[in-house]
Amino acid sequence: MQEDFERFGIPSENIEAAQKWAKKQRKKYEYHTHVPTRKEVLNLSITQLTPLLVGWMVHSPIEIVPSRIQVEQVIELLQQRDDRDASRKLLDMCRHYVNGH
Repeated sequence: MQEDFERFGIPSENIEAAQKWAKKQRKKYEYHTHVPTRKEVLNLSITQLTPLLVGWMVHSPIEIVPSRIQVEQVIELLQQRDDRDASRKLLDMCRHYVNGH
């Protein structure tokens, strides 16, 4: 159960640092500071999950930018979902991230 709420190995200190940075920069650029939990990746609707993953991968401060390994873990979870056909675009986006495209 503890693992459900784990945020892909990103320490809470990094998330807090990212939130402080984003707050200072909010007039210049809006950063995304929410790192989804494993439970969110498994259970949120694709509509809710897509902006979370896009924000984390594309619009987050350096303290929480996901590694390729972390995104591979997201892919593994997405493939376990019952609605993996509906998440095809999201899976493709994650694969592009891992492959550096």
